[in-house]
Amino acid sequence: MKKSIASQRCARSRGFTLIELLVVIAIISILAAILFPVFARARENARRTSCLSNIKQLGLAVMQYVQDYDETYPPAAIKTTQTPPDGYFWYNEGGNAYWFWPQILYPYHKSTDMFYCPSSSVQSRHDDGTIRTEKAPHMGNYGTNSLIMPSNSKGKAMAALTSPASIYLFMDSGGWYLNPSLVLAPRGYYWYLPGSGPGSPTNVALTGSYELLDSAMTSDFSSGRHFGGVNMAFADGHVKWLRSSVVYAEAKACTATCTGTKDSAWNPGRSGS
Repeated sequence: MKKSIASQRCARSRGFTLIELLVVIAIISILAAILFPVFARARENARRTSCLSNIKQLGLAVMQYVQDYDETYPPAAIKTTQTPPDGYFWYNEGGNAYWFWPQILYPYHKSTDMFYCPSSSVQSRHDDGTIRTEKAPHMGNYGTNSLIMPSNSKGKAMAALTSPASIYLFMDSGGWYLNPSLVLAPRGYYWYLPGSGPGSPTNVALTGSYELLDSAMTSDFSSGRHFGGVNMAFADGHVKWLRSSVVYAEAKACTATCTGTKDSAWNPGRSGS
């Protein structure tokens, strides 16, 4: 009998008390609270690097296009009856399909994966607002500086750019093109600079009577994709990360059309360097 009681006591002594369990749970919770943001930041760093690689490859494709087309930048979009390289008809008008600039550049980069920013969760929508099932390469990914690459019109000649290394070419964007006017007065649907909306340092509000942004676009507009900034390709092909507030400030330094020698990174004819 005594041996049996001793054995039971030994068995009980090897267990955890309720207090000990609560302490362990508290420690695990504290560690999780510390580590989860670190893991999330590391994951976003990887996505930002992947996005920067996409932009670099697209920038190299632009440079190759420029060499093949008399040192002239491509348009932001063209109207054609041909099927796009990825089969994605993002807009049709009178039997004509529009190709936007990454599709135009496809012969030089040979990859449709780089159409998409890995940090973007924006989905494509039909004109009635319903969600498409396919991806949306023309919205919530990358957009050009339309002052260099306009829609349905020949792009600027490289010789017209006074300082290509300091002029914006394309970047993370709500739509497939941007300009200072849209940065300063973004319109609903997808014409906005990521990280410049309500709650951001610039705190810009939507304007106009366009369709309001969905939840993914609202987050993209307000918080941005890459730690409050965007990945940017410059007109000479080099790339870097910039805070959205910096891109906004450059738009604010510009006129509505950014003509003449106005010193802004958006302006092809800027006077600065």
